[in-house]
Amino acid sequence: MKLVFKTPAKINLGLFILGKRPDGYHDLETLFQMVSLYDTVELESLENQIELVCDDPKVPTDESNLMIRAARLLQEAVPEKTGLGCRMVLKKKIPMGAGLGGGSGNAAGVLMGLNRLWDLKLKPAQLSKIAARLGSDIPFFLCAPSALGQGRGERLTPLQPPKKFYVILVFPRVSLATAEVYQALNFDLTKNSKNIKILREFFSQSNIISLGAHLHNDLEPIVIKRLPVVESIKGKLRSLSAAGTLVSGSGSTVFGIFEDSKAAEQAFARCREEDWDTFLTETVSSFSEFMPEDLLNYP
Repeated sequence: MKLVFKTPAKINLGLFILGKRPDGYHDLETLFQMVSLYDTVELESLENQIELVCDDPKVPTDESNLMIRAARLLQEAVPEKTGLGCRMVLKKKIPMGAGLGGGSGNAAGVLMGLNRLWDLKLKPAQLSKIAARLGSDIPFFLCAPSALGQGRGERLTPLQPPKKFYVILVFPRVSLATAEVYQALNFDLTKNSKNIKILREFFSQSNIISLGAHLHNDLEPIVIKRLPVVESIKGKLRSLSAAGTLVSGSGSTVFGIFEDSKAAEQAFARCREEDWDTFLTETVSSFSEFMPEDLLNYP
């Protein structure tokens, strides 16, 4: 049996860092949204072995990869089942180290896919618990296309997706380490009157213009300081009539949101003239847009 499915990218429409936790992580509030840039994952049963191959040579295929770690944790979750193994093939389109959650989405897809392939019958809550052990963003990709994330980002409240809007993703082909960005946080500077409630309100109203005007990421000043090209990208998107621009997560991708598809297409064409990786996407409203029915309806 072989399973083939897609895993999406995400953007953070808002990211507010509330403080540092005793465990070294940060308490935060974030507004997650899936967008229509996808990797493709193929899973096939393999006796007692776990293998990963990828068409991007920069992607590690050893035990450091979240996909392999996800498979290992599933094996541990069902010790009574023996002989479990798989061959995973990953076809990348989401840039690595871009703040778009590509690796996290891949891992979440593996949890869903192997649950079906190995017929484990684990419930969504069980998969989410395993996902939280792998990384803070991973439970989101099992939850909903739009969600409020709290705690480390793993405490999730699904949100009703707004009407579709258009998102241009611009990756300047340079990455930053997430840990490095968080370590540079100055909490005296991140205190401000903005909060996630305002974003949620405009999001729920599908008020894309006001949403764009209130996009906020406490990590963005750090990313801009380390990568000045980010400010150039933001300026370019603003000049092309984006409703708002922001660094996604810990960067280095910048996104611009557009209410109108024609404006987004014109801006995309102009951004492609630059020496950046640029993608025109739209917001995802349902898992059915990228996941096959047999995965969505299992168990």
